[in-house]
Amino acid sequence: MAGVTLEIKGVNRVGITHEVIACFAAREIDIVGMEVKPHYIYVKIPSVSASQLSGIVEMIKQVKGIENAKTIPCLPAEERENRIHTILTTVSEGILSVDDQLRVTAMNRAAQAMLRMEPEQLLHHSIENWWGEAAAEVKRCLHEAIELPSVQVRIWTGHKKLVSYLCSYHPIIPADRSERQGVVIVLRDDRQVQEWLSTVQKKDGSLFDEIVQQSANMRQCIDTAKRVAKSEATVFLQGESGTGKELFARAIHFESNRSQGPFVPINCAAIPDALLESELFGYEEGAFTGALKGGKSGLFEMAQGGTLFLDEIGDIPLHLQAKLLRVLEERSVRRVGGSRTIPIDVRIIAATNRNLSDMTSKGLFRDDLYYRLHVIPIVIPPLRERKGDIPMLAHYFTQRVCRAANRPVIPIAHSAIRALQAYPWPGNVRELQNVMERTVYLCPGDEIQEQHLYLDFPRNSSVEDQDSSHPSTALLKERMDAFEKSLLIRALKEHASIRKAAASLGISHTAVLQKMKKYGL
Repeated sequence: MAGVTLEIKGVNRVGITHEVIACFAAREIDIVGMEVKPHYIYVKIPSVSASQLSGIVEMIKQVKGIENAKTIPCLPAEERENRIHTILTTVSEGILSVDDQLRVTAMNRAAQAMLRMEPEQLLHHSIENWWGEAAAEVKRCLHEAIELPSVQVRIWTGHKKLVSYLCSYHPIIPADRSERQGVVIVLRDDRQVQEWLSTVQKKDGSLFDEIVQQSANMRQCIDTAKRVAKSEATVFLQGESGTGKELFARAIHFESNRSQGPFVPINCAAIPDALLESELFGYEEGAFTGALKGGKSGLFEMAQGGTLFLDEIGDIPLHLQAKLLRVLEERSVRRVGGSRTIPIDVRIIAATNRNLSDMTSKGLFRDDLYYRLHVIPIVIPPLRERKGDIPMLAHYFTQRVCRAANRPVIPIAHSAIRALQAYPWPGNVRELQNVMERTVYLCPGDEIQEQHLYLDFPRNSSVEDQDSSHPSTALLKERMDAFEKSLLIRALKEHASIRKAAASLGISHTAVLQKMKKYGL
């Protein structure tokens, strides 16, 4: 829509928005769009002459508390919509959004191309027309509000052909967790899946060089990982969430003699127990209701000649631990519902943020599997134990965000560095990355000062000491988020698995995973 958009900056004062609107009414100028947030009012008006625009800007500046008024390309909502549209039209995966009746409400060009259909053939039509019986998994995602990754589906395309796709289903859940709104479906074809599994051959240099560090304990971890990379030994990575266990696993794989093979990661805590067995070991046709015709390969088969990275291995249930141990010892896998054994040539890298030794003594983890995995242990230190790396990491993340945003690199003041080093970092490097990204985008000046850092807890105090009554200048939402995060951290420390932590909090296992992702845990 053509027109002029104004960004008006001022103080937070009751009635200031009404007085700004009155300026447009006095000039008999229509308002066609408007957004308001603390300190800012955005107004879109029809195209006007330069003299009219200058007059209305000067009039607005006379309003008490207004600091500045200037033209900008579009409303923030329009900018967000343009970005989302660009993302949807450029990503290679097919994306469909369906409502609670499984009717298509939106799609991108990739989905149209994969399904070989025009928009009018898809919009407002139920996907059951193409998914058939496989739509039962979409309904399950909707009604149980759980994410279902990597579901293999044979879909009827517009050319009346059955084509196999790998789909991921993500429920659309409103903030109040009331009625389900629908499901977002991500489709990948076989070529994309193979590219994902192969993870693209690394370029010149080593992935170990991408681990930003200068502390002695991190250098020792990297030296150990490099020494064992060329061997076939099982590597056991232990460290808190956000310390970079998957980065280590990838670096070991690409430094090994298996670098030409696939690197296949799986987060054992992110997949429901009922699906984990078939994901790891695959299944035969007819193994259970809804099983695909011809069966499905498991991740062990997909990782042939490469590396299988079992992240959060401590969350595998006991009955699957026995089957996993057998696979590791016999170097062969048997699909669910099958009788034949399939030889495997796979290197295992396992990782956990839990104390498996303690879990074995409590009967929560098999000791024979623990010793089978615990061949080359590498303990990655938390960020609070390598504070000397924090300045280097903070500058690294700041430079990366500034380059991505196409803006000059913002320097970090010494006071901000000291504050970063005083913070306990329960989310480790991942949390630091999120903090620096948020700070770069929201920093109002040309240098990051201590007050510009968006840290969840007051500085110089431990996570466990925080409660909702602690004095803070943070906004209510920030304080509530901080309290929620502290409860989440405590529950994860007190319970042996994510599922048990979820039960203690009275929320679903999926909700805990979503909150862990939100807070960088």
